[in-house]
Amino acid sequence: MKGAIIGLGHGQRVIAKAFQIEKIKLIGVYSKNVKKAHIYSKKNNLNKLYNSLDDLINDQEIDLVAIAIPAYYQIEIIKKCIKHNKKIFCEKPMTINYDKLKKIYSSIKKFNNKLIVDYIFQKHEAFIKFKNNLPKTIHKNSKIKINFTTESFINKNKINNWKNKPYLGGGIINLYLPHILEYLIFFFGNISKCKVIRKDKDFLIVNYFFHNEIFATININSNNPKKEHSIVYEDNKIKLVLKNISKDYAKGFKLTKLNKLNNTKKIIPYNNEVNQFTGDGRIFLTSKLLKLFSKKFKMKEHIQKINEYFYIESILNVTRKNL
Repeated sequence: MKGAIIGLGHGQRVIAKAFQIEKIKLIGVYSKNVKKAHIYSKKNNLNKLYNSLDDLINDQEIDLVAIAIPAYYQIEIIKKCIKHNKKIFCEKPMTINYDKLKKIYSSIKKFNNKLIVDYIFQKHEAFIKFKNNLPKTIHKNSKIKINFTTESFINKNKINNWKNKPYLGGGIINLYLPHILEYLIFFFGNISKCKVIRKDKDFLIVNYFFHNEIFATININSNNPKKEHSIVYEDNKIKLVLKNISKDYAKGFKLTKLNKLNNTKKIIPYNNEVNQFTGDGRIFLTSKLLKLFSKKFKMKEHIQKINEYFYIESILNVTRKNL
């Protein structure tokens, strides 16, 4: 398989390295900074130099296009890639304009190739194990709490770029919340409503109410040097905790289960390939997503996945309207 990457931030830090793991041949890149793209291409001995986005997308040699740019610009590129029947790997959220996304829903659903959004935690064994340890029937009085605290690179270094600007696809809601919504829906099902408790530039507290009458409280702080990503489920019988306090977003998760009836606590093991990976854990998980492009295409599974992506985007849209 031959691929190209649009965007040289996350694109070169993570996606290009994940390409190497999956033996996807990178034949070209594009950046709005054409000089930067040409320097990267020569340094990495890439076959092609592209002076425009259309040149890259029109190239019949390319099978897969990975998009790693702000969400504001992504939707138009997705449309062009569908028109030229490219496999598509894109960032989350897919767009910040849900109405624009709805207009191309039918074309994405009928798309006779794969589109995969970069939701890495669905491929994380610790998250799968967390779901498997949840009760089969979840009581409506159960408590769910997510804490996500980090000191983002732009806050730590006082940088002003698109990641500070929600209208371009930056900000807490666009950068962090999509991941959390993806795995919450995976764990607990569909959401009926949301209530934003507090929101400022670096901090968000929001409650999501599920159709099974439970609700989750999410706390996100992107300007806190004390890193934590924790998910806690608690009812009258058990307390299940998935927690990571390492510097790597994907490595170091510890899963524990407290049985309240006999007051016993145990660490639940999981396949820790991601922890054993020597580089950034996101590279490993991204490679697992990219592996899906080489598997046999089934339209039914494609439509199901597209519906999941659109559902997450719809919840994000409702959340923005509640700000």
